[in-house]
Amino acid sequence: MRLNRDFYTTDAYTLAINLLGKVICINQKRYRIVETEAYGGINDKAAHSYNNTRTSRTEVMYKAGGHVYVYLIYGMYHMLNIVASLKDNPEAVLIRAVEPLDDVEEKKQTNGPGKLCKYMGIDKTFNGLDLCTDDTMYIKNDDYYKDFEIVYSKRVNVDYAEEDKDRLWRFYIKNHPFVSKK
Repeated sequence: MRLNRDFYTTDAYTLAINLLGKVICINQKRYRIVETEAYGGINDKAAHSYNNTRTSRTEVMYKAGGHVYVYLIYGMYHMLNIVASLKDNPEAVLIRAVEPLDDVEEKKQTNGPGKLCKYMGIDKTFNGLDLCTDDTMYIKNDDYYKDFEIVYSKRVNVDYAEEDKDRLWRFYIKNHPFVSKK
């Protein structure tokens, strides 16, 4: 069953945890979310919206939870994020790794945020998409996949974020083979 708006309109920390085990459906293929990172908005120095930075790039983060935020880093890698929280509270969750459920031999293609976007065909055209209403991409619950242990760790590549770099806001399913970094 497709997740509704209420699922997404919580803080990024909670959403990042709750997205683990859920299934992204895109272009008729399914991918289980196995690793996420939370970005806490205007008070999180690692977030694009820190200090209420509102630009054309971050504008989608100011929408209600359940929208897709895609940006490009290093001029070559797209990053898939799910907007969290309420309208005008710009928080998001980075999807760091997924397990392909239809192409089971593709681990090396989806165990990192840039690689998974390339493999899944996600680019800036997905930016702003509403997961609650759009059929191109949505996330659904998997009621049978819920007995797993969650690892809490520091986020990756946010050393610039001063004290916020030490937040344990990266989450992954313990011992899952598709996690990007243990």
